[in-house]
Amino acid sequence: MNERAALEPTIRKLRWFHQIDFGDGLLTPGVIRQPKIRRMSHMLFDGLDLRGRTLLDIGCWDGAYSLEATRRGAVVTATDHYVWHGSWGDRRCIDLVQRHLAPSMQIIDADLPELSAERLGRFDVVLFLGVLYHLRDPLTALERVADLATDTLVIETRMTMRRIRKPVMQFHPGMTLGNDPTNWWTPNRRCVEAMLRDLGFQQIRFTQPDWLWRRGMFHASGRR
Repeated sequence: MNERAALEPTIRKLRWFHQIDFGDGLLTPGVIRQPKIRRMSHMLFDGLDLRGRTLLDIGCWDGAYSLEATRRGAVVTATDHYVWHGSWGDRRCIDLVQRHLAPSMQIIDADLPELSAERLGRFDVVLFLGVLYHLRDPLTALERVADLATDTLVIETRMTMRRIRKPVMQFHPGMTLGNDPTNWWTPNRRCVEAMLRDLGFQQIRFTQPDWLWRRGMFHASGRR
């Protein structure tokens, strides 16, 4: 039995968030499909030279972007906790990705309050994708995350109120956003930029991941 035939039954038993290409035509299921992962990877990484640089992926889920960073030459540490224990994610998915596609990747099961420079060290690049709006105290969390980045912090988040010119953030109690009790806050672009500047970042590059303006991506660097 070849490796593909041996691996496929294991993959099919798991619930995947990211669609991962294991080669030889073996694609996992996934909510986030390969075309979107490729498009997002270009937005995340095309302006960064990752060769030999350290990268921390906070909230990595199945590790699609950790895998892409590894392929681009980064030394990657991937972390998550909630989706592997409190949601429907499965740690076994990223374990398969590491074992078969990215053996150099380090995986750490740790919740956000456990992430610190004392425990993990600091990283050239930190990814904080799809996490900010799930946090009850986003500015405090962002301060913790910013302390881990020595060069570039990349934030991707759901947003709202794009036409309001002041920095504002909308609160979503209970199940009022997407019927998801973990969705707490949606900032507008000016709010995210203001928080990043308050944390000392001098250069902020904004890109728009979706045409409906529901999400935004921010590359922040030059921290004082």
